[in-house]
This record gives sequence, C-alpha cells and structure tokens, in this order.
Amino acid sequence: MSVRRKSNWYIYLLALIISFVLLGLFVRSIWTSIFPDSNDNSGSYKISDSDYRPSADINLTSLIMLSDMKAATPQYYMLMNYQPRSEIIVFVPLRENTKVTYKGNTGSIYEVYDNFGARAAADSVEELLGIKCIHYIKFDRLSFVDFVNLSGDVYVSVPSDITEKEEKIVLKKEMVDNEDGEPEEILKQVTETVENVIYQEGTHFMKGEELYNYLTYNFRRGVDYTLAVQGSAAMNMINKNFRHVSPTQMQSFAESIIRSTETDIILKDYADIQPIFNYTTENSINPCEYYITYGENDGGYFVISDSCKETLLGRMGLSHTDAGTK
Repeated sequence: MSVRRKSNWYIYLLALIISFVLLGLFVRSIWTSIFPDSNDNSGSYKISDSDYRPSADINLTSLIMLSDMKAATPQYYMLMNYQPRSEIIVFVPLRENTKVTYKGNTGSIYEVYDNFGARAAADSVEELLGIKCIHYIKFDRLSFVDFVNLSGDVYVSVPSDITEKEEKIVLKKEMVDNEDGEPEEILKQVTETVENVIYQEGTHFMKGEELYNYLTYNFRRGVDYTLAVQGSAAMNMINKNFRHVSPTQMQSFAESIIRSTETDIILKDYADIQPIFNYTTENSINPCEYYITYGENDGGYFVISDSCKETLLGRMGLSHTDAGTK
C-alpha cells in the first residue's frame, strides 16, 4: 500500500527567506564599504579607536612656498612643523628677506631659492633654526587654487574693513558770475578721494582664487599683519577642513600636491604621513597654531633673534639639545 508523504514546503520557504536575508546583509555590507553614509562617520579614518600613537622621533617639518607663476621664485614662505609630544602642527610664516646661510653663502630665503633652488631654501631654514627640514612644497597660483578648491572653502576672519583710497574725477555744480556779471551755474571737474571696501570686516569662507588674492594682497599694515593673515588661514584650513576626511579624500589631497606642485614628496611619504595627520586632527580640538617670528632689520635682511628661536623651539616642544636631530 502506498503511503502519502507529508509536504515540507514550509521548510523550503523558510530556507529561501533566510537565504534572501543573508544575501541582503552581504550586499549591504559591500555597498556601505564602497559608498559610506555621509551622515555618519563611515569611511572616516578613525585613529582614535586604535592603539596607534605617533612616535616621539617623527619629523614632518616642511617648507611651504608660494609664487604667482610656476617658474617664478616664490615670494611667500612658511615652515610647517609637527611635534608628536604636544600633538600640534605649528605654522611659521617667514619673511622673504629672512637672513639665512646656505653652504657658506649668506642671503635671504628668496635669494637662496633664486640661486640654488627649493631644496636649498629648505636646507637654509634648517640651518637657521636647527630643525631638520624634511620636505618642501612650492605652490604656484594655479596649483594653490586647485588645492584649496579640492579641500573646501577656507574660513577667514577679517578683523576690520580693508579699504583702498582712490582718486576720482567728478563733476560738481558751482555758481560763477558770467560775462554780464550775473550768477550762473556751471559744472566743474573736481578730484575727490574715496575709500572702497576691499575686504569687509567679519567672517568669510573663501574659495581658492579669492583666498589667493587675499593672502597676497598688500594690506599696507606692516609685514607682521600680512604674516598673521597667512598663518591664520593655514591654521584654519587644518583645524576646520581636515577633520573626519576619508582615506580616499586624503589620498586625493596628496596626489594633487605631488602632481601639481614643485615638491620632493612622493606617495610613499604620504603613506607615512596619513596616520599621523589623521591621529592629530581626530584627537585635538584645535591641532594647529601659528607663530610670527620677531627680530630686527639689518642691511636689507630680517634677522630672527635668538630669543625668538628659543620661543619657537618651545612652541614646537623642542630644545636646542634635540632640535638638531628633529
């Protein structure tokens, strides 16, 4: 006699449902790894949750330079130093006529670059301050604008209106006596001085071209004012723009520098720098600051004072004992 077997359809249905659920979870994991949600920290380079700590012997000191044209000698110089002991990045804007020495030749940073090149300029700053200058980066106008636009608008605080005086010829009405001795109204050309506001007091978010024009503008308020403008812009770029960036974004920044600037940095250097940079921006509220050097003018050169060098080394967490090896 034949026996009718019970149908196991519900078992097959359950197995099918479980298979679809597992497949969905697998697809979701792949999707989120490729396209992280912009509303959370997915894809961010999170150093803070790991055991990573920057080594005390790390040195990322670099000389950053800026010129108008690609082949031109730069007019703007800034030292960037990172010290893992204090976990800060210090920017030091330098005058182009800062007195330095390179292989027995004394002159300004500008002159050293002009005669011997970018590496020589970095070496001259190294000899001046006693801090090993590992890399150099020279931006021109186009590469600077592209880099800023890639990293995002830069926060700039203008403390007071920046104005320019301009002389204009205007027509003004004037009463004169005509040939008959009777009063007559005429138009007369008069030169007047007016003030135009170039940069208004307050907070601005500047794109690359606007920021370049701002940093290179002749403020007519002294060199220290211009250096402070440059230092604060560099500081704000790091403190505001480089937080919670993904490894992909960081690599695009590095590739932009390597591709479009005059530099000795290669991609291997970027691989060494990335975890340090991300650790600092992740674990410090304001990881970057700037410092303005002081000294005196001597024969057309600016000589940084010894006390300034001591203070600067202190800000970088160094002393003369270990500065020469850093």
